[in-house]
Amino acid sequence: MICAIMSNGDELSLKNKNEKDKPYPLIKLQIRNVIWELYCNGYDEFYLNCEYGVQLWSAEIICAFKLYNSIKLHILIPYEEQAVNWCEEYRDRYYKVHLNADNVCLINTHYHYKCYAEVDEIMISKSDLLLVFGEKNNKSYLSEHIVKNNVQMIYYKLDFD
Repeated sequence: MICAIMSNGDELSLKNKNEKDKPYPLIKLQIRNVIWELYCNGYDEFYLNCEYGVQLWSAEIICAFKLYNSIKLHILIPYEEQAVNWCEEYRDRYYKVHLNADNVCLINTHYHYKCYAEVDEIMISKSDLLLVFGEKNNKSYLSEHIVKNNVQMIYYKLDFD
């Protein structure tokens, strides 16, 4: 079965930006546990846009699982220069997961205001489950595509404490 992973961006509001300090190890452990549980329940393919935060961390976790498990990672890039303004460390991590992914697909060559929504729609259309990390919110365009594609959607609220 196939799962798309998204985030509502709650993790980006954290004041501490050092991923080695609290609460990042706890957040990554929660993500790891959720992905592992999904894998144990038959979800063996995952779609991500690989944006910094939950999506990049999820991609790194899935790449680690790939070492010993039959699990696939599909990355959809919203636009060609997605990571151009990231710091060197994040860009290096971004491209490393691209090398370890089963496929990487560029959706748009240039940024436009709907490029992320396009990627979300494609991921939903290919998935059986949409996992959104963070608080439930009203992304109406997601709801429309979830219903249209008969995709189950679950929210997982990350604990930042």
